[in-house]
Amino acid sequence: MYPLKGLPKQGQIWSWISFDVANQSFTLIINTLLFSIFFNEVVIQDKAVEARWWFATYGSSMILCALLSPIAGAIADEKAWKKEMLLASGVICALFTCLFAFIPNGGPSNPTALYITMALYIPANLAFSIGENFLASFLPFLARQDQVGRVSGFSWGTAYFAALCLLGITAGTMLLFKLETAPHWRPYFVLAGVWFFLFMIPTALKLKEPPVAARVHSDKSIVTIGFVRLAESLKQTAKFKDLAILMVASLFYGTGMSVVVFFASPLAKEHGFDSVKLVIFVAVITVSGILGTLVPTLLSDKLGHKKMTLFILVIWIATALGFAYYAYAYPPAASGSTNHPPVWPLWLIGNLLGFGLGSLGAANRAFVGYLAPEAKSGEVFGVWGLVFKLAAVMTFPFAIVKDLHGTPAALVVLAISIAIGLVLTLFVDEKRGHAAAHA
Repeated sequence: MYPLKGLPKQGQIWSWISFDVANQSFTLIINTLLFSIFFNEVVIQDKAVEARWWFATYGSSMILCALLSPIAGAIADEKAWKKEMLLASGVICALFTCLFAFIPNGGPSNPTALYITMALYIPANLAFSIGENFLASFLPFLARQDQVGRVSGFSWGTAYFAALCLLGITAGTMLLFKLETAPHWRPYFVLAGVWFFLFMIPTALKLKEPPVAARVHSDKSIVTIGFVRLAESLKQTAKFKDLAILMVASLFYGTGMSVVVFFASPLAKEHGFDSVKLVIFVAVITVSGILGTLVPTLLSDKLGHKKMTLFILVIWIATALGFAYYAYAYPPAASGSTNHPPVWPLWLIGNLLGFGLGSLGAANRAFVGYLAPEAKSGEVFGVWGLVFKLAAVMTFPFAIVKDLHGTPAALVVLAISIAIGLVLTLFVDEKRGHAAAHA
């Protein structure tokens, strides 16, 4: 019942998992559940422009992260700064998250609130996102190549369980203290920041910096090192073509993961869920995510990372198309309407989305770790971070199609994007890619 049984470096692994638990507070409370609604209802207060301002704020942080991730990863490899950069990203994110509590009410009468919000959210989300890359870069050092699926999946599942605890705290306090509306959510931002700080402590105390194979550019400046190492890696792309194909495939199905993270709450609210039901809906997704992580934890290393990824992608495509049909058959009812569509399909869809989100996230991180050369793990996961941040920016077509043609059409676009990722994954030769990394 304990997937890590028999693995060495147990203390190291658990200190690494602790950071996965820590950043769940930002993933869940800020990006998935509350902050986008708070941004629209408290800061913007104008439905005509709220979507574009939210995308501009979120997209700016993602573009910055995409630009900085590979350079930062290459520098961390050269200087052996993975741990320092990981902890610095966590401290910055946690601090700025606490400051969200001081964002003033906005609207047309106070446009300054928007600029304050952007000045706080962009560096917070940038630090959170780039920290994910540094965290993942430790994976090849914590487990043998035939164990990365187990370690990645178990850590992802533990983080989901932590998210479930956070959801319980959020839902319970909302009901107990009557905090159902967005203007009353500022205490949750402090909770998210403090949670991040506390669970980062074991990482700071116990996690060890992986050894550096060779500092081949010690005579160059920090910024120059990053660009030089990236240029050297680009010249070797043909040697690591399976890893390159996987990265491109990840760009397409990563878009699907981003849509679920950033549009799950608005889509559920669109179909009549109030604040408390939204928390329960995300809780359902989280529980299913925990179950989803068990699949790659137990099976990826045995069946193969490619087969596992393809299986999960098929579930994603079927779920997206099922959601599209539901949204087409039961469009959101007008205010005051007595037409109440069945709700159980939404709960089923939520379970499948959560299952796919948990399993695909854990499986993809393990797959990249399986194909990543140890000496370039920071750089590889920096590129991995770039890919998933660009995938988040690629949610813009989904938003545009949703605005112009409605939710059903947008979900079909989502399914097509995931299908492209599936087709590309078929061209990855897992054994050849692993041999190249090992060499």
